[in-house]
Amino acid sequence: MNHYFGKEQLMQAYQGKLLELVAIDTEASQPFLQIRLTFEQDIELLWKIDADTANHLKAVTALGQSHKYRLSFSSFWDANHHQYVSFLTRTYRDQSEKVYFPCSEAYVNGLNAIKYSEQISHIQALHFLTSHSQSIKPVQQKTMPNRLFRKFSWIAVATILITATISYGHSPMNKLEVIHNITAKANGANNEIPIDLTVIEKSPLVDQQQTANSSPEDSKPEPVVSVSEPILPTSVLDEVISYSIQAGTVALTFDDGPSKYTKEITDILKNYKVGGTFFFIGKNVLKYPNHVQYVHANGYKIGSHSMNHTDLIRLSYEKQELDLLHTNQLIEDVIQEKVTLFRPPYGSNNEDTLQIMNNNQAKMVLWNTDTQDWKSHNADKIMNAVRTSKTSGSIILLHESQAVVDALPQIIDYLQSQDLQIVNLQ
Repeated sequence: MNHYFGKEQLMQAYQGKLLELVAIDTEASQPFLQIRLTFEQDIELLWKIDADTANHLKAVTALGQSHKYRLSFSSFWDANHHQYVSFLTRTYRDQSEKVYFPCSEAYVNGLNAIKYSEQISHIQALHFLTSHSQSIKPVQQKTMPNRLFRKFSWIAVATILITATISYGHSPMNKLEVIHNITAKANGANNEIPIDLTVIEKSPLVDQQQTANSSPEDSKPEPVVSVSEPILPTSVLDEVISYSIQAGTVALTFDDGPSKYTKEITDILKNYKVGGTFFFIGKNVLKYPNHVQYVHANGYKIGSHSMNHTDLIRLSYEKQELDLLHTNQLIEDVIQEKVTLFRPPYGSNNEDTLQIMNNNQAKMVLWNTDTQDWKSHNADKIMNAVRTSKTSGSIILLHESQAVVDALPQIIDYLQSQDLQIVNLQ
């Protein structure tokens, strides 16, 4: 490993990404950040953002002057003031300083989505980003006369320092050191993929802002017609871990989406007016946000299934929790609803996983009927696995595939012939 400081080390810490703030602008009452992303190549993007975060950024920057501003991918929750806080690095020649600012949960979600996207095409597909060349050209902030600017700068710096002292009771650098200590602890665990850890505490007091969607056509979330949500039978899970549900009911669950099969599976369930629960992988949510939206709009329940289908027991407590929170945030950003259901890949879990469930008011959903569809890829064998199992009160494990699409109508017909109610899980 190379032990030196500079751009190369920073890029490694953030999976090869640097995010420079170029300008802040507003078009038709919608604030934008013009950002320059360094990742595989340099691209300029427009980030549709909430007004509060935009105003906080304006208060701590003087864009168009000699300084450069790099947005940090880190953030934390200020429990005393019920708000998220992030920071940027302000650089002039060989001098730099960290400047903290309040931000929205939507901003934090956006940072994480950019941070953990594995390819530049995935970043360009995020619904809150557009290519700078495809949209309006932000106008840089007007400059002030040098004397007035220097006076304003001193006032702004004094205001920031006073606010930081009152708000946090110590210097912002102390807060940053806490975050870095947590990061170092997480990266010290045994795992083949080192990641930067930022602990984010959820709070109902945070005002969630829905970012507008604008992205390439193949990943662009489609508009959903406002209709009454279907009333589907639901089984409420009372335990932290569930393998089964009430007798007389049965749950069809679908793992590893969203995929090209998601909408077809949803349409079959909808035609039969039966419930269904989907467990989505974070990296696939980035690829198919419109499929996530389609499932939710039709009244079906969505849970998380990790970010990259990693065996969680190989991860430390901190990395397991980060994986859960990050995946949940990606889904919540699309459906604007809290995600509480979780299915660990391979059903693999340990005491850390259970503690994370308890700490985050989440419910782990396992199963008692495994169709082994992932192994057979055969509709008849999948149907036979259901027919030969005890279906009353069962949670049936399926995966999104063509074989499941082909078998699903037969499965539903069979379950209904047994007088079983096919339910959503909640």
